[in-house]
Amino acid sequence: MIKKSVLIIGIAGEIGLAIAEKFAKQGYNIIGGYHKSDCSKVKEICSECNSQLKLIQLDMADEDSIKNCIDEAFKVDCLSAVICNAGKSKPEILLADERTQNIDEILSINLRGTILCNKYASKHFLKQRFGSIVNISSIYGESGGACEAAYSASKAGIIGLTKALALELASVGVRVNAVGPGFIDTKMTACFNDEERNEIIKRTPLARLGQGKDVANAVYFLASEEASFITGEVINVTGGAIRF
Repeated sequence: MIKKSVLIIGIAGEIGLAIAEKFAKQGYNIIGGYHKSDCSKVKEICSECNSQLKLIQLDMADEDSIKNCIDEAFKVDCLSAVICNAGKSKPEILLADERTQNIDEILSINLRGTILCNKYASKHFLKQRFGSIVNISSIYGESGGACEAAYSASKAGIIGLTKALALELASVGVRVNAVGPGFIDTKMTACFNDEERNEIIKRTPLARLGQGKDVANAVYFLASEEASFITGEVINVTGGAIRF
């Protein structure tokens, strides 16, 4: 029996690792796209779950690199899902004071890079006539975040991309959805001091920060056959918070 495979772009971060672990535990082989990160943890996870792992280096700011990664991944039999998890943020700052170079970098990696991942994945899925794309957006993509204007814009663009591409691919049975994490307990939120973390928790109805596995569970559901009648949607994983 041939096991299903999933491509996870941005596999080496905390959320990427949680997604890899979820799929591996469900019997998937894992293909991981990474930039410069240490991938020893994902190797350990896949070994423990008896899942085959193929790692492909890519640069989300380089179109040829993205295309080569996705083309290589689709050489594997039964690639059933592509998860676009790579992203970049910068320290919080008023947009009026932000450097244009930083704006360009955020938009290039988060939005343009994700669009290109979707473009090249859709080429293959159109031929397969089955499959699923799950993009990682953010609650800021819907509500916006003060001092996170460029990041919020990039994540809002991912939602628009998801809804548009879902319409394009629906006729061949390929689904496209997104997950919008809120504040997840990762290195990205480790910069908050105790007062800031307590304020975030206080304003979150479920009264805690999210965990990587919370995002991974939503991603897996959207990629699975259990979500076979869901496309063009965004599942927010925020503990009930609409705005922070």
